[in-house]
Amino acid sequence: MKLELKLNGETKIYTTSFVSARQFRKLMEYDQEIDYSNLSLDDVDELAGFVCNVFDNQFTVDEFYDGIPSHKLISTILNVFIYVRTGKEPELKKENEEGNEEGK
Repeated sequence: MKLELKLNGETKIYTTSFVSARQFRKLMEYDQEIDYSNLSLDDVDELAGFVCNVFDNQFTVDEFYDGIPSHKLISTILNVFIYVRTGKEPELKKENEEGNEEGK
């Protein structure tokens, strides 16, 4: 899986190709403990930390928050969930140069 973060004015690409069963187990715990329809700040912080762990802590939670566009925070976390659950990267909609989804 690939994740792009904009840090210090440049785009950095992070990848991971292995997700342990422990990560899957942690995701199952979140499913039992977190109300995804009513996320608290602590929940989002926990899930941001999970993303960092999935990427072997190649970046920090602060770098994740600073480097991901605000409108992509939740969708990025969900895409990481999909990857952990299935081992496959989700199909992402392409964006045009203005950042709008194509076809809209």
